[in-house]
Amino acid sequence: MNQSSFNFYLGWQAIARLAVLIIVLYVLYILKDIIIWFVFALMVAILFNFLIDGLQKKGVPRFISTPVLYLGFFTLLGFFIYKTAPLLLAEIQDFIANLPVYLKKISPFFERLGVNTFKNTKTFMSTLQDSLSKAGGSFGSALTSIFGGVASTALVISVAFFISLEKQFMERIINIISPEHHKERFFTLWRRSKKKVAGWFVARFIGMVFIGLGTCAILLVFNTKYVFTLALLAGILDILPFIGPLVAGIIIFAVVSLHSFFQALMAVIVFFLLQYLENHILFPILFKKLIGLHPVLVLVAFAVGGELWGAAGAILAIPLAGIVYEIVKDYFLQKKKTELVQHVL
Repeated sequence: MNQSSFNFYLGWQAIARLAVLIIVLYVLYILKDIIIWFVFALMVAILFNFLIDGLQKKGVPRFISTPVLYLGFFTLLGFFIYKTAPLLLAEIQDFIANLPVYLKKISPFFERLGVNTFKNTKTFMSTLQDSLSKAGGSFGSALTSIFGGVASTALVISVAFFISLEKQFMERIINIISPEHHKERFFTLWRRSKKKVAGWFVARFIGMVFIGLGTCAILLVFNTKYVFTLALLAGILDILPFIGPLVAGIIIFAVVSLHSFFQALMAVIVFFLLQYLENHILFPILFKKLIGLHPVLVLVAFAVGGELWGAAGAILAIPLAGIVYEIVKDYFLQKKKTELVQHVL
């Protein structure tokens, strides 16, 4: 083969590879929703498998533990929403009904700061009602868009259920698609990744319950209003390191101070003491057995997932980010080992 024929062959080979790459990317783009649903289902399965695998080690078969855990979790979730929704709605309605009174209380303080927003209560209430109506519409849209809708949610949960039911589902896929000399490395990487993300979620869930119940107890002791709403908000926001507790503390102080500044101050002090106990006693105990994720990684994943895929994406992007982080870390560790070996040789 002469030089010109060789160059011609390489040129067509490059064009063929580019064409295949474009086709693959186009197919992935068309199937992006299905791929995202599958990834979400895999993340849900990882969280449930943390318990299912533990029960299997104790002799409980997967075909028993999997339906019991899935059905039990979603039944409890539905029961919790059914029981707490009226209380939450009643507290929100009470707050809105008393909002003009609260605005009159705080308007002199803001006027001294040069802020006249609250001076005309009727105008402010009208603006606020318009904003709440828009927010309500957005919230409703957000609920219907989680996983792409109710049907997609059912699909994701169903796929997650069957992934959990199948023992070593991802290990089998890795065994099929990975080269022989890299299989053991990929198996180790997968086991480490799923342990990390599942451990983080278990620890965070326990922390959220701890903060939610603790906040509820604090507000009951100080005899404040809107106890359930504030406690629920504090518990949910606790999933975000640093920012969540800070936002929750500000909201608690702002709402409680409408009735008593002293109560608000004391409630916030005890609330942050509760956060201190969580971070310095509860989490160290949990993380002796469970591996954590870096807080910055959690915040970035939450923000990116929320921007791309909404509320569900914000939560499920966290375990996905944990897996990607482990893959990248493993790549650089292997690269460093290779460079050290080459340097020695």
